[in-house]
Amino acid sequence: MQGSIFTAFSDMIIDKMGMEQWNELLEKTEPASQGIYTSGEQYEDSELVNMVVALSEKTGVEPEKLIQAFGQYLFTSLYEGCPTDLSNVDSLREFLLQIDSVIHVEVKRVHPNAYLPKFEYEDGEGTDLIMYYTSKRKLCHASVGLIYGAAKQFNEEINITHPECMHTGKDRCKLIIKFKD
Repeated sequence: MQGSIFTAFSDMIIDKMGMEQWNELLEKTEPASQGIYTSGEQYEDSELVNMVVALSEKTGVEPEKLIQAFGQYLFTSLYEGCPTDLSNVDSLREFLLQIDSVIHVEVKRVHPNAYLPKFEYEDGEGTDLIMYYTSKRKLCHASVGLIYGAAKQFNEEINITHPECMHTGKDRCKLIIKFKD
């Protein structure tokens, strides 16, 4: 996993819970990296997963909820560091439709070793947008958080349902984004 994900995770823990909690997580999970992350490097996915599990045990918050909260927190740094010019993107829908075909293509150009999820799109009922998420990492809950973070960026209200999930044996996750008027 890209180091920028880990640096954002450590920032979130320190911002929300303090440096003591971050150090406690590192002591409990003993990551191979020793918790020293740089944005351009790759680290084992298990380091993040272990920290989320440990944080869940400590707080009593389900891992999926923690990952979703992290996705929402992560959005700002990804958006600000996006290698694609997004100044002409005026709506959440337009932004979401560019993730796979524009944004991820540019990220891959800048970080050739990055492993990115795959998104497919379909129009839903009314103004609904259906996004299908596929990834060996199965971080669909982070994607939900990222979409909520994007909605905040574009000042749009949405509701997301997740009726199909890779965690329950499906080949891909189905995310239905309902846009509120």
